[in-house]
Amino acid sequence: MDFVSFQKQFDLALKKAQTFVFFCECSIQYSGRAEAFLDRGDRLILIKQDKTMQIHQPEGSTPINYMKAGGELKLQRENKHYSLKAYHPGDKDYLDIEIYKMYDCLTRKLEDGQKLELVGTERDMSDWIMQNPTSISKDFKPLSREEHTKFGFIDVFGHDREGNLVIVECKRYTANLDAVTQLRRYVEKIIELKGVKKVKGILASPTISPNAENMLKKWGYTWVRVVPPKRLERHNKKQHSLGDF
Repeated sequence: MDFVSFQKQFDLALKKAQTFVFFCECSIQYSGRAEAFLDRGDRLILIKQDKTMQIHQPEGSTPINYMKAGGELKLQRENKHYSLKAYHPGDKDYLDIEIYKMYDCLTRKLEDGQKLELVGTERDMSDWIMQNPTSISKDFKPLSREEHTKFGFIDVFGHDREGNLVIVECKRYTANLDAVTQLRRYVEKIIELKGVKKVKGILASPTISPNAENMLKKWGYTWVRVVPPKRLERHNKKQHSLGDF
């Protein structure tokens, strides 16, 4: 693809606030939170309608460089190649992209007003525990969810058959030391507010790190394995092999 055509499509995409994607051979100089240089190579560069920019190498899911929305972009001729200069005034970030070969580009106005509907969250976990209290223990009786405290919201609040108050903290991934510390803050705050001597603390998650489990036992709390609803729904479905057909 020639640079003249590329320049025209680039300018038109910015003017009309369109998404612009192109493939090129380039080198990249970054200056801002740090200094970085990436020598010549084939890259995929994506400029969204809000001027968010991502630069990808041929492999991997994480961009090698990026620029937040609201930056300033300028494409100009530099002798035998083009230079794309990006600057974000708020973050004081600079990206200088030297483009040596242009392979292809695509421009498109995209319309999407939908929001991602996420399932398998900690809220889903607490809802499920409220409906299935025996997943915590046989004698657990939930009273409320998202109980407000000075330190945040307790996921599930209840009691056992002996009348002990019980706090359940949900984590949708592996529970770590921070989760144990958070649970302890909630327990101590409820002891202070309710004026009781004992409050049980339970950490609910699919897995727990060894250090977190040791700390949990040291402080007298309990871990219960709870998998967020639908988190592994597709993975756990029985798969047919070629021999089944």
